[in-house]
Amino acid sequence: MSVICTRCGSANVACEAIVNPNGNVFKRYTDESFRYGQCEDCGTYPELTDPDEVKMDIDRLYQEFKSYSDTEPDYANCRILYKDDGDNLNVKISLKADDKAAAMDKSIFYHCDNISDLKSLAEYGGEDFILVECFRFGKWTDEGYLSNNKSL
Repeated sequence: MSVICTRCGSANVACEAIVNPNGNVFKRYTDESFRYGQCEDCGTYPELTDPDEVKMDIDRLYQEFKSYSDTEPDYANCRILYKDDGDNLNVKISLKADDKAAAMDKSIFYHCDNISDLKSLAEYGGEDFILVECFRFGKWTDEGYLSNNKSL
């Protein structure tokens, strides 16, 4: 586990904990202590993320999807954070770069080729955002998209 700053990608971060001031005895972490913190490198107080945990969640949700579907998912509903200002958005990320439905859907935020590409967005990298949470996988037919757009 390596919790990182969503602004600069540094693991040099600190978070809140409950400490008994009489002897400086650690008691416990607060509920969201790993979600927000202080980055010693960039000097900000950003949301923190654990890329390995996000990837494990993606794997778990993918396995859940595959347990009731014999096909690959078309998209993932996720939450991203912009690196420059920490603003977050709930977005839809296509998992098929050459998908006609995704190309026509204006709600698509980003296009990946597969699950591995999606998981790479949880790492601090070249994009101007970082994926911090995945909610679910879906098919275009789940939304009635293809039935409403017969021209595809």
